[in-house]
Amino acid sequence: MRCCVFLFMLTLSLMLSFSVAAQQVLRTSYYIQNIAPQLFFDADGRPTSGILFDITHAIANKLDAKLEMLPIPRKRVEQSLIKNIVDMHCVANKKWYKRGDLHWSSVLYSTPDILINNIGMTDISDLAKQKKLKIGTSLGYIYPELVTFIQNENILPVTSLSPGDSYKIYRKNRIAGFVIPEIEASYLAKEPSDAVITLNENEIRCAFSPSMKRKQVKKINNIILDLKSSGQIDMILSKYNNPPRILAHDDAIAVE
Repeated sequence: MRCCVFLFMLTLSLMLSFSVAAQQVLRTSYYIQNIAPQLFFDADGRPTSGILFDITHAIANKLDAKLEMLPIPRKRVEQSLIKNIVDMHCVANKKWYKRGDLHWSSVLYSTPDILINNIGMTDISDLAKQKKLKIGTSLGYIYPELVTFIQNENILPVTSLSPGDSYKIYRKNRIAGFVIPEIEASYLAKEPSDAVITLNENEIRCAFSPSMKRKQVKKINNIILDLKSSGQIDMILSKYNNPPRILAHDDAIAVE
């Protein structure tokens, strides 16, 4: 009898071990400079919630995969995909990347880049009237709409690690404005003197490693389409659309 029980327990243990070992791992990345509402972090710097967190976990759950979120500097995300260090990155836009061999998902959602400023500019043409105006930009970001103004020295880019860092020096009046995704700007404290220029409309997607098999890419794409059609993506965006509180000036800090 004891022998039978032992064999049963051993078989069960092996089955469970095999099940755990066989579970697929989905490696995704996040910018170590991400700020709310893309990611919120605990006291140890680990992501615990946010738009990116919820979307990638929803994809992994549908895929029945274990999600690994790896912190990657913004400028190294593309190479991390190329070198198969990560499988996907889900705050991506095709115009931000140089390589043509990345695989892409359908559009998750759209959000514009905006230029918040303290000199009353509300249209991009207003930049042509400026001379060497200091504007905060983020390391690793590409701003095609600003290239001409930079070349003509209408504006001088002041590069920071993140929009959150640009925001801090903007509030100290060291720059006249800064560029930030609109979806992130909703979590920053506003002042009556703040004016806004809408620069573009960014289609946010998941970028996949060229090493990912096309069958897997198609499977994840179908999951994303299902998340969109079921309204789950919209629910995630709505969840973080109205911040519970507006961040004070010193709270908008990029996570290193």
